[in-house]
Amino acid sequence: ALLIKHNIKTSTHKGAREKFGQFFVKTGKIDRYMAKHYTDLFDKRSKKDYTDFFDYEEETATNLLPTTKQFIKRIEVLIIEGKTV
Repeated sequence: ALLIKHNIKTSTHKGAREKFGQFFVKTGKIDRYMAKHYTDLFDKRSKKDYTDFFDYEEETATNLLPTTKQFIKRIEVLIIEGKTV
């Protein structure tokens, strides 16, 4: 949604991650800690989706939740601000 809001086009997940880094992390709109968290979530999702018989423990998800909520809130703020990149 953030990329779309800023009319940033990409056709792959990898491309979206690269554009996210280019326009929002490198510019300081998203801090590096949050960017690392996003990468960690992306990697975990990929592992879950593409590895047979793999699952995460509830504790893993529970530990990720507070930072994920902060990340989502920051993205929402950037979408609402609507300033172009």
